[in-house]
Amino acid sequence: MKSPRKLLCGGLAAAAVLAAGAAGAAEPYVAGTRTDPLVRSAMFLDADGRYFSALVELLSGSRGKDPARMPADFQWRLAESYLSFGMRDEAEAIYRNLATGTPDPLVLAKARLKLAEFDYQRGYNAEARATLLRMKEKLPKTLVEDWQDLYTRVLMAEGRYSEAAEALTAEDNAGKLSEYTRYNLGVALINDGRAAQGVTILDKVGRMRPVTAEDLALRDRANLTLGYWFLQNKQGGTAKPVFSRIRLEGPFSNRALLGLGWAELAPTGEKTRRVEVGDQTKEESPFSNFSTLGVLLRPGFLEDDIFTRANLRNFRLSKARKDEEEALRKALVPWVELISRDPMDPAVQEAWLAIPFTLDRLGAHTQALKFYEQAIGELEKGRKRMDVAMDSIRKGRMVETIVRRDIDSEAGWEWKLKDLPDAPETYFLQSLLAEHRFQEALKNYRDMRMLSRNIDAWRGRIDLADKSWTSVEREPAVIPELLSRAKQDSDNPFAGLKIQLRAETKLSAPGAYSGKLAAPAPATAAPLAVAATPAGGFNGPYERAQGLKKRMDTLRGLAEQISTEQDALLKAIAVRELAGQQRQIEKYLIEARFALARLYDRAQKGELDK
Repeated sequence: MKSPRKLLCGGLAAAAVLAAGAAGAAEPYVAGTRTDPLVRSAMFLDADGRYFSALVELLSGSRGKDPARMPADFQWRLAESYLSFGMRDEAEAIYRNLATGTPDPLVLAKARLKLAEFDYQRGYNAEARATLLRMKEKLPKTLVEDWQDLYTRVLMAEGRYSEAAEALTAEDNAGKLSEYTRYNLGVALINDGRAAQGVTILDKVGRMRPVTAEDLALRDRANLTLGYWFLQNKQGGTAKPVFSRIRLEGPFSNRALLGLGWAELAPTGEKTRRVEVGDQTKEESPFSNFSTLGVLLRPGFLEDDIFTRANLRNFRLSKARKDEEEALRKALVPWVELISRDPMDPAVQEAWLAIPFTLDRLGAHTQALKFYEQAIGELEKGRKRMDVAMDSIRKGRMVETIVRRDIDSEAGWEWKLKDLPDAPETYFLQSLLAEHRFQEALKNYRDMRMLSRNIDAWRGRIDLADKSWTSVEREPAVIPELLSRAKQDSDNPFAGLKIQLRAETKLSAPGAYSGKLAAPAPATAAPLAVAATPAGGFNGPYERAQGLKKRMDTLRGLAEQISTEQDALLKAIAVRELAGQQRQIEKYLIEARFALARLYDRAQKGELDK
């Protein structure tokens, strides 16, 4: 058995070997590289979404040095933080400087893609397109699909559908395209006049195998787009099964319910043929569950259930053809479901008019009158709510409510509005809030508010330091005591120096000195008191703090000005959107009142069936 001493010695030896190995494996520290704690701290802050703090960390740690002279790791991190916070020009300048060296082509290409994405989301489509075209020649193969997707979105935003379709079909990589890119390709082909190919691609996206909630939303969107395209082309028979694929509860369900009802009344039209598009992805049956709209039209559902839920009596129109009556009854099914939903949704408002229109066609004139009256009541409520919402927006309550929900975020450009606050106006602006133009203005407003709070916080710290300095009571200075204390605390530079005098015994005889005589230098130097320039103003901590306070006041005013401009822009966008919706409500009200007046007029003339 080994003794404890031997075990201890062995353990120490092993620890020494491990420590030596660890020391050898440790990365050497080089300022500005990945081993620099400053860069690592910025990486952590970036990963945590605190891009402004990461910028402050990097810029303060560089101590005023030119970023172009810093190591590449530092420049990459600084550029990423700049762009993530929304400072595009500063990031692009650093990327251009890095491109002159020998960077990783893949990393540089990803950075340029991010720049183009930034421009696209800000609405600078021409700049985004130029950036994408510049990087096309040296594009790494692994980024081809990402480049195609972004380039297509930029072209479609400019209405250049033919070029967008060409960009997606130029490469032989149809099987590698994402479902979002396929959707964009289908829309581009339809708008370019190649409807057969576009319809086939949208149909494939509408039948894809969903994995995530985003996949389900994309599948619903593809089916909604395709269904309304069929409706516009008078192909109601083809549109019905497409609308039936959409989920009963989802972001597109209301418009799908409205379209499904109109598809029942639209002409059947010719069936659209599928064409081969070089994409052999496996499809899933869209009717694999009971959450789609198709379940509304199942056998037995059209009998008494639909009329009971709508407070209607069951009836049969003897004067109409059987197939016409069946189509009218089927159209009522999705519309009755639709009017039980959010009354401020335009699709729901249209359904309130579609139901009495259908009842009138069926011959249920009394119930049509009842529904027109209910529709007018609902639309009047909607108009009043719209007035309240517009007043709330003009007073700034909506924007302030949105910003206050995530007030301390430093996400900058990458900030996203994840959910809607509980305010009446937000329900009218759901589609607008998702648009880039509103989101970017909202980000600018948020950033200015955040910077203003940051400036106010630093101003408060400096004011507190000033207050602590001026509020402390100090005894008046006594000059003699200060001089005496200074003499006691000072060191004599000649202390310990011994000076001796001795007699010179080897003097030369007068006139015997053979050395070269030099004329004394003229006394050109002015006295010290005259030559010295007047001392400048003292620049101590207090004086520097006062200069910072003036600078902060200037920056605070600039941030407030930009905040006011962005707030006015947000209000203008929101009010313009609500004004359009209000005009639509008024249009529905006019239609409902005219229809109601016609029914009353026909009733007085005895033209309606009892």
